[in-house]
Amino acid sequence: MNLKNIWKLSFVIIIVYLSSCKPETIGFLNDNMRYNVSELQAVQGSSVTTNPLVANGSSTPMSVKLVAVRNKVTGEIVNDFLTEQEYSVYLGQVGSDINTMDQLSALIGTKKSPAISVNGIGGKVVLTPATESVPAGLYTLDIDISNISGQKSYKDVLNINLIELKPDSIFSKSATSSGLSSETDVRNLASTDYSTTIQYIPGNENKIIFMWLDKNGKAFNPKQGEVIKRASLPSFADWSPFYPEQLTDTSIVYQYPYFKGLSYPVKTTVRVGESNFTNLTSNYRINGAFTSLGRNINTSLMARFYKPGIHIVKFKVKNLNHRYPFFKTTTITKNVILPFGAGYASTKVDVNKTDILNALKISEQVFLDGLLKEVSFYATQADGTRNATNTANAPGMWLDELGNTVNWGGRAKLYSEYNKNDWAFYVGQFPDKNVVGEKMTIKQSFVYDDGQYFNEILYVLNVIIQ
Repeated sequence: MNLKNIWKLSFVIIIVYLSSCKPETIGFLNDNMRYNVSELQAVQGSSVTTNPLVANGSSTPMSVKLVAVRNKVTGEIVNDFLTEQEYSVYLGQVGSDINTMDQLSALIGTKKSPAISVNGIGGKVVLTPATESVPAGLYTLDIDISNISGQKSYKDVLNINLIELKPDSIFSKSATSSGLSSETDVRNLASTDYSTTIQYIPGNENKIIFMWLDKNGKAFNPKQGEVIKRASLPSFADWSPFYPEQLTDTSIVYQYPYFKGLSYPVKTTVRVGESNFTNLTSNYRINGAFTSLGRNINTSLMARFYKPGIHIVKFKVKNLNHRYPFFKTTTITKNVILPFGAGYASTKVDVNKTDILNALKISEQVFLDGLLKEVSFYATQADGTRNATNTANAPGMWLDELGNTVNWGGRAKLYSEYNKNDWAFYVGQFPDKNVVGEKMTIKQSFVYDDGQYFNEILYVLNVIIQ
């Protein structure tokens, strides 16, 4: 081999050797970086955090920088996410012993931050309550990632679906009926028997108003005791004790303190009697004396309130009417003369049927068919109570000298029987018990329950023996 060829071969060997000594590439950064979710669901005003980026084979640690938040549809940069906003945070637990605004204020602080941040190591995305100030919509993130191998930019790496914050939410509701004087005769109301809704009115006045309605939308009157709290269960007054409870003709009103970023009620525990409650339920009773069902309606509601303004909670019972346990009484007085020594003979006392029908607010047919059924017949006793026991020919009673209902014989002095065919009372005596000049009063009435009132026509018969 000649010298020229030797030099050529040596040169090739040197080149190959030098090539084999070239340093290896350091680290790796994948072109396809992602989070463990492609779209983050978050409600305005809530705190949400993702896991760090999925390394996807990339060398760690990775430094991550948020470049932009863009509207997913238009592509426009949305700076609202990066503007610092103030919101409320808890400084301590609001327990059962916190009942004044001074106590509460010491446990609620404020914080200021942007709606979004991205952790510089690993890329964890953090949404804060400041998102309440960002319009709801679909957004996407652009980020830069760098590691030992270099830096790359990534667009649309994570979508954020920011869901509009509702003013309030109902989490649970229930209703039962119970006897007027019994806590053991309890029956569940079907979900179709009632409805619960919340009407929201935005504004600067912060109130939560509870209303209870009958099937016609007529409100029960808490101010008159038609709606009451339960003795051993919490009401909203226990969860919201910071301002005085207000009873009105149609509702119970609670002013409340609004804290941006916190749901209300803020109390975690209340104490009623010897029991602690943590379930946020508010319990009330519609007094059965004011319902056409004649039973108490017991309502329970768990709700949270998120936005400032007025929230009107309406609990509507679909199968009963509001009614008043009051008698609307029309009184008619008649003088009756009974002849002395007439034995059992009766004296007819005519009545005007129009008076009866107008007072009871029913038709003639309903009165005639319903007497002693839908139309009750009473004798008013000396103490003012009503007695429906018929001790003479029904509808009718034997009565003593004070007008009390008695049985025939013994104390019986008078009888008064009504004849629906004649539209008349027939009044007579027990033989040989009365004397000339003796005066007694009989009070008998017809009563019809129209679902709201007991409509009554009362006849006062002033009897004199002559």
